[in-house]
Amino acid sequence: MLALLDNILNLLFGNFFGVAMPVALEVTLIVVLVALGIGVLPLLFQLRRTAKCLEAFLLSSSKDLSQIADDVHASRLRMDVLAGSLQVYMDEVGTIFQLMGEMGRTMKNLHTRFSSTIESASHNLGGIIGGASALWSFFKHRRASHESE
Repeated sequence: MLALLDNILNLLFGNFFGVAMPVALEVTLIVVLVALGIGVLPLLFQLRRTAKCLEAFLLSSSKDLSQIADDVHASRLRMDVLAGSLQVYMDEVGTIFQLMGEMGRTMKNLHTRFSSTIESASHNLGGIIGGASALWSFFKHRRASHESE
């Protein structure tokens, strides 16, 4: 194994400086690479566990969001039904108010007619009473003048 690492290091760094690499430097690089490999392995395992946990979390979140979306959809459908019912009731209330307004206009019209009829009748009746009173006065005066003669 050391020979393999030695060959890799010689291939990578052997002719980098134009001279052969000293043995101490080779051993130091091998130790550093082994330590780095040993340190990276737990990191990779932890990364793998984190990815699995994240995948489980995303799956659970997906199910929860799907349930929430279904609940929101059902609520929206109930609101649509409620809005439709409310629209029908508001149309009926609007019709009732229109009828009440029409009744008010009719009552006002009848009151105006009745008032003008009563006024006209009172003028006519006043005229008749005034005429009758004048006639009564005339006959009363005439009788009084006949009796005094």
